[in-house]
Amino acid sequence: MPQEYKTAMDMLHAVTRTLGHAGWLVGEPRAISYGLQAEVGNGEQKFMIRIYAGKKGVKLDLSQVRPPALRANIEKILGQEAAPPKDAEADLSMPELPSLIGVDESGKGDYLGPLVIAGAHVRREDVADLKKLGVRDSKILTDAQIVSIAARLKKRLAYSVVAINNPRYNELYAKIGNLNQLLGWGHARVIENLLEKVDCDTVLSDKFAHEFMIKRNLMQRGRKITLRQEVRAERNVAVAAASILARAAYVEHMAVLEKEFGMALPKGASGKVIRAAQELVKRHGASALGKVAKLHFKSTQKVLG
Repeated sequence: MPQEYKTAMDMLHAVTRTLGHAGWLVGEPRAISYGLQAEVGNGEQKFMIRIYAGKKGVKLDLSQVRPPALRANIEKILGQEAAPPKDAEADLSMPELPSLIGVDESGKGDYLGPLVIAGAHVRREDVADLKKLGVRDSKILTDAQIVSIAARLKKRLAYSVVAINNPRYNELYAKIGNLNQLLGWGHARVIENLLEKVDCDTVLSDKFAHEFMIKRNLMQRGRKITLRQEVRAERNVAVAAASILARAAYVEHMAVLEKEFGMALPKGASGKVIRAAQELVKRHGASALGKVAKLHFKSTQKVLG
């Protein structure tokens, strides 16, 4: 990790983005002596990271990551982080294009709640105004900021949001058996929806899977596009806008589930989430879990075991 971070929170934002691209979700940070700590999970494994800020700068502590093989993997992932938090600022990044469709998803690493894929069509003339609205990677925005910005984006941009609720998600996963294929199907559907509204031939998404998984689904409908996939694609304003629309839909869907089941449903894949799911089963029975959770996560064994 680079050492130019000014605060522990700055480094946490960078770590959150980098781990997020590898399928890990960083939970809410908690203050500790001289820094912060946060739980990280992916539905199957979890560990604690700590960030300390002192006279010698800001440092990341991975001593709590076990076993050694997991720690080595996390060190390898974080070793790819090369830019400080300022690179969360959105930029068009492809100035030769008059417009671009950005696609992103939310809920992939959350045990509870839906999987949401969203797309946004951004024209060159939209970029300055979107920056003024605060469009940036949704992972460094609060839920309240996300919902507020998403409402304004919907008034300005052509967009599409596909929310796969938990019963449907579990049905599709049982049939497909692969999250990347499911994401490819969802991305293709969002792109199809947007192409019905706008004339645009270039799409940008995060590099979550092989390009053919999206193109294969599009080709079934005869759609031909230029698909670009980049690591940390949310630096692009179109993908950042899509990430906000996706997360807002996820947050709103979670609020509906909380009202339906009469209890708090935390985000992520931490021990707190497991305990909430266990309480859900206690109150409403095991059959309720499939209405709220992604059952293929190993968390399900802990909840029902």
